Amino acid sequence: MNFDARKVEQSTSGYDAVVVGSGYGGSVAASRLSRMGLRVAVFERGRHWRPGDFPTTTSAKLRACRLTGHAPDLGHPTGLYYLSIGKGLTVFGASGLGGGSLINAGIALRPDMAWLRKSGWPPDVIDDGLLNEGFARAETMLGVAPVPEPGRFAKLEWMSKTAKSCEKPLQFPAMTITHKPGLNSAGVLQYACQHCGDCWSGCNVGAKNTTGVTYLMDATDHGASVFCESHVQSIAKCDAGWRIEVKDMSQQARVRIIATPILVLAAGTLGTNELLLKAQACGLPLSSKLGTRFSANGDDLMLAMQLATPVNAVATGFPSRAPRGTPLVGPHSAAAINLSDNDGPLWVHDGTMLTLMARLAPLKNMLQLDFRRALRELRHGIYAADLSRTQLLYVVAYDNAGGQLRLKNDRVCVDWSDYSDAPERLKTEQRVKAVIERVSGKFGANPFAMTAFGGNRIIAHPLGGAAMGETSMDGVVAPDGQVFDPSSGPTAVHKGLYVCDGAAIPSSVGVSPLLTISALAERAMVLLSRKLNRKIDMGATPMRWPRDALA
Repeated sequence: MNFDARKVEQSTSGYDAVVVGSGYGGSVAASRLSRMGLRVAVFERGRHWRPGDFPTTTSAKLRACRLTGHAPDLGHPTGLYYLSIGKGLTVFGASGLGGGSLINAGIALRPDMAWLRKSGWPPDVIDDGLLNEGFARAETMLGVAPVPEPGRFAKLEWMSKTAKSCEKPLQFPAMTITHKPGLNSAGVLQYACQHCGDCWSGCNVGAKNTTGVTYLMDATDHGASVFCESHVQSIAKCDAGWRIEVKDMSQQARVRIIATPILVLAAGTLGTNELLLKAQACGLPLSSKLGTRFSANGDDLMLAMQLATPVNAVATGFPSRAPRGTPLVGPHSAAAINLSDNDGPLWVHDGTMLTLMARLAPLKNMLQLDFRRALRELRHGIYAADLSRTQLLYVVAYDNAGGQLRLKNDRVCVDWSDYSDAPERLKTEQRVKAVIERVSGKFGANPFAMTAFGGNRIIAHPLGGAAMGETSMDGVVAPDGQVFDPSSGPTAVHKGLYVCDGAAIPSSVGVSPLLTISALAERAMVLLSRKLNRKIDMGATPMRWPRDALA
């Protein structure tokens, strides 16, 4: 993949549009703005991670981590994984070309529109048909498909038995994973999933349909320039529209000022809120709601332990690091049980334990004074004994979006001290516990919520903070994606300033949000094209030759 490897100092000031971030929202914006015929630049804080680059050993993964938020700023500033330590919650995310698409499970589910309406989404967003059009476009571009032949994986067989015990059908959601080698929607040659379960560490096979090999490749095919290791530190209004200050992360002293009439903020929920909060502190008129309505999307991790038969739910990695003969794991997550009711959504997904997490299991058991189990795990290793009969469950549900985002020393921090004790989270935990015990498993609460591990729940789907609303009295972003300007009236907007990522989502969506974020960005770009009187040319991709995802 021939992304622009030039330094920030080689960028120009003549861009028609600038996109900050390269995850689901930013990549959609880059592709569609480029297809409008605009000159586009994308600035990504992280580096370009290719298949084969992702860390495989525990020590390499730790070196690729950085801490932020309330924690001391530790680790390399362009590290792949980040942990933003907040009060009550820790957000796990990625910095790199492709954002969260590099390390997620890739589950692509559409949300329940009735739930979104009940949760206070602006009616225009739900009713004008453009969101559904966005879902369809994103599904096509991301090449979503369910896992074939799921019965061959032990953990999915267990999930099937568990679904039957609940009298629910086991569902196999579409995923952003390639299961058959070939060219994708952007003309990139991808390889088939090897079922190592290591999707959350980064796919070294080249089977993950990341935004880098789909939307961003499409954007570069239509003329966009993509700059990695380029951290946008601030935004401000200027005569040309918007001014950004970009720091070259590979040369700490290099900073460049770039002006553009259209600025799309898609730096991830935390990154986008940080830029807006800093701009507000410097005098940019923004809604007083900025930093509120932060949602964890009802995220939680739970364990089904001491199962009757092995489920083989510990990642082996690629190339495999497991002993010879270890069964295939399957994708990190491939099946789901829908336990939603009148109160709200509840999806239980199979998960795969990363090797780093599995190696912490003996420590967890020692801290709980279960020394016999800890010794067994140390003696037999992570692919045998108790861990082979432990299923990680990834829960997506709902919450009241009661979190706050605030600046501390110029860094955004999460404040939601009572998230663990929220009634809806406790109800979700009890319902999943009952399901596990129904199939004779032992329930294990989120291990990272232990006091010894910091007491925070780790979540992967931060949403909100710059939530959509109908006016600046109830939201930060207008239904078309532009940011409100309360100094000019309740529905006035800052012309040319858009938010196109999870920061704009005003509630939990009840499913993994990658498809919702992508569809919202698609919708915002359609509306922008109408404002500019430009067509988004959805014709054939100008594929010059098959590009290899490993290149």
